[in-house]
Amino acid sequence: MNRSEPLLMPRRITKAERLRALFEVFLLSGIVSSVLATIPFSLRVRRGAAIIQDVHLIVGFVLLEAVITLILLALLLRAYNGTAEDLGLRWREWKPNLFIGLGLLPVLFLLNLIVSEAFRVFLPEHFTNRNPLTDLIHTPQELGLFIISVILAGGIKEELQRAFILTRFEHYLGGVRLGLVLWSIAFGAAHYIQGMQATVIAALFGFIFGAVYIARENIIAPIVAHGLYDVLTLVGYWFTRTNA
Repeated sequence: MNRSEPLLMPRRITKAERLRALFEVFLLSGIVSSVLATIPFSLRVRRGAAIIQDVHLIVGFVLLEAVITLILLALLLRAYNGTAEDLGLRWREWKPNLFIGLGLLPVLFLLNLIVSEAFRVFLPEHFTNRNPLTDLIHTPQELGLFIISVILAGGIKEELQRAFILTRFEHYLGGVRLGLVLWSIAFGAAHYIQGMQATVIAALFGFIFGAVYIARENIIAPIVAHGLYDVLTLVGYWFTRTNA
């Protein structure tokens, strides 16, 4: 599970190992956790669409899905006698990775601006300067709930999830570069509910977070960049909205 340990003797990966790794990717993909997290809310609302119309339901679902994903991740790591450190969560290297994460923030905001402008000019039918989820925020308390959810479910859960899946690809499923491309596409598709523009931006962000993780073999920089970007976006939206 440790990406930094070189292989002493290259060996042929068996079909059983590939199938096991593919199953593990499926478990951590978010499909299983989303289905399980939906069950408690289905008792309260009859249609799934109703969940995205209430801030408390959204935050509850997002946090529950994150907890389920992290439990699945912990179980898989335990099966390999591994820890989060094997995925790159190494705090002894926190300082340089913290600065790298902070340095990524202006890159992310610039990329968001470029993609948004490209959609406005070339795909105006898909352009939007509003997020259907953030439009639901009406009070400071609701803003606080969203901030908690993006830190835990976005910055922490999604980056640990990405690290595990990229590790599986690196060792068993065709290489880490293939995993980076495929998971970036999947990561973007998971944001489709926010529109085509958000899908493209999320895919590009996912690629950047994954590339930084691969280059650094440390997950702290992606966590910092991802979490802070989401928080700053929410805070910026709130003050722009209330001062409008």
